[in-house]
Amino acid sequence: MFSKVKCNQNHRLKQAKLDDESLILDDVRRSFLVMFTTTTCVSFGSLPAAVAAERAVGEAEKKCREQGNCLENFDIDGAVGWNWGGKDRCDATDPRCGPDGKMMEAPPLGAAVPRTVDKNGNDVAITHIIQLDFSLGKTEKGSMRIGLYGDSCPESVSQLIDFLEYGIITTSKLMLEDGFGVSASPVSFAIGGSLTTIYPQSRLEFGVLSQATSYAKGRGLNRIPKNFVPQPRPSGQKVDAISKEQTVRLHDVAGLLSIPKNGIGFGGTGLESDDEAFASAFEITAAGVPAMDRESRKVIGQVMDEESMAFLARLASLATKKGLKGILPGQNAGPPLVKTSITSVSTTVQT
Repeated sequence: MFSKVKCNQNHRLKQAKLDDESLILDDVRRSFLVMFTTTTCVSFGSLPAAVAAERAVGEAEKKCREQGNCLENFDIDGAVGWNWGGKDRCDATDPRCGPDGKMMEAPPLGAAVPRTVDKNGNDVAITHIIQLDFSLGKTEKGSMRIGLYGDSCPESVSQLIDFLEYGIITTSKLMLEDGFGVSASPVSFAIGGSLTTIYPQSRLEFGVLSQATSYAKGRGLNRIPKNFVPQPRPSGQKVDAISKEQTVRLHDVAGLLSIPKNGIGFGGTGLESDDEAFASAFEITAAGVPAMDRESRKVIGQVMDEESMAFLARLASLATKKGLKGILPGQNAGPPLVKTSITSVSTTVQT
């Protein structure tokens, strides 16, 4: 009799312990989701709105939701209740594969080429043509030809051309010479530039993610020199002159090249290190994005032809790498999932 009572007591204790653990797990799950949704809302509240899309649901997410153990299995998408795609998403190299991981009926069509007019409808001159050549994956290639409004915003255009070709120097030029005791170089889009972020079907962001990495790769080094010194953000009269130049037109159509109000080097949050100061150098709209006007950005150029607009639409529809930016519905910006390289950059002066 005593052993039976003791056994029942042990059973009740074990059951109570399991109930407590279940309650604790529920509290942990709720706390996690509250913290996650709160922090993500704060983090992404200032991001530009992207086109909301229905996402594919991976089998792993379906299974964990059915079993109610997404959080325990570290399936964040399943735990939060937003879908990603996982192994079920379409082949990202297929031109019909959309940014949501689902197949589209046809590859995206390019928008109309922007008219060469300012925000008042007056004609604006194209003084320079930039050509950016890309490779996507193993075989796909494409190009964009972009005209610059050099007469309307000469200081801004001059800085962009320097960045694209020769490079921007904000330290003493002596630091570039051998024997000065440091490793340094101009920050140049031609060496280390990339498509850093895709805001699907909204805008593309370009820049140099890391000056140190670009320096090492550009010289065929296996590691970054310990004495490497990056170029900090520009300052002084050059920045003052650029900041005084107004946007030529509003960000109201696809195919417009935009830079920060104070010029290249002042994109992003402003909290980036010197090494990452040029990671968000310029952007190209893939649709009308009025929010960019409220971000104090300015348009200094535009895409020039139908072929370039079609390729712009292709880039803007590429699937993005999964990450925090890929969790919130409609806020799925990120680097391209397909390897996207800029193979050449050239600039010509219009006469």
